Amino acid sequence: MKILVVDDSKMIRQLVTECLKEMGHELAYAENGAESLQYIADHDVDLILMDVEMPFLSGFEATKAIRELKKADWFPIIFLTMHDDDKSFVNGILAGGDAYLPKPLNPTRLRLTVIAMERIYVMRQKLQTTQLELQAANSALERLSLRDQLTGLGNRRHFDSNLAMQFALSRRNKSPLSLIICDIDFFKNYNDSLGHPQGDICLIEVAKVMREQLERDSDLVCRYGGEEFVAILPDTPLQDARALAETIRRQVFETNITVGDAEARRVSLSLGVATYVGQYKTEQEMLEAADAALYKAKHNGRNRVEIT
Repeated sequence: MKILVVDDSKMIRQLVTECLKEMGHELAYAENGAESLQYIADHDVDLILMDVEMPFLSGFEATKAIRELKKADWFPIIFLTMHDDDKSFVNGILAGGDAYLPKPLNPTRLRLTVIAMERIYVMRQKLQTTQLELQAANSALERLSLRDQLTGLGNRRHFDSNLAMQFALSRRNKSPLSLIICDIDFFKNYNDSLGHPQGDICLIEVAKVMREQLERDSDLVCRYGGEEFVAILPDTPLQDARALAETIRRQVFETNITVGDAEARRVSLSLGVATYVGQYKTEQEMLEAADAALYKAKHNGRNRVEIT
């Protein structure tokens, strides 16, 4: 353990060192309550041996301040004091202490009390490890909850939360925000012709092409629905978003995913693009504008890009 010894008596500090030096602990020292507070603010400790009778800031007062400073953490504090009456004991425990050792210190009792604190230290370490593991597991679950399991892209939940955030940032920063929404043309025919497993392969291939075209970390591509995909493009003007949508359309078409041996129709995308430059009141309005452009692309013959 890392043990902080707080006492204004050099003799007491030396005595504690002699008693504990063979137990393998790391010792640090403070000569008064103010020094102990500064040390706690700058370092982690596992145990404090705190003198009660110190000038300016008593051990009780220092302990109350330490407990306030380290609300999110807990470590044992053992009081060292000349007073062994019930009132002093009660005040010490209520101040945030965990044990009481009377002066003059009994070396055997000091060592055994520290051994008892070691048990708490071990359990505290296990608890901290468990908490870290739990946090890591929760983070992993959170990432999984935002991912489409088939394509590996973000899912609808990820899209909704990210679009809301990016729309708010765009409105605050007065920067353009673009949205591409696309749909695989005649996907139902593809599924009916080759079956759902082959349809899944088609979705994976399209997702791969889209992911490869988005090079910036700030861009996000998600699977929006069954055969629909969306891309959120922060700080992207309309002309750049339209060019990117055209690149995605061309790359998907040139990947040459075909529907059946007889028809050999190549899979294509219809894409709609909308860019926010202050005209939409909500991100939902922006999404509806992109969706209207997608409908226009389908109405005008598919395998094309339209804008609003």
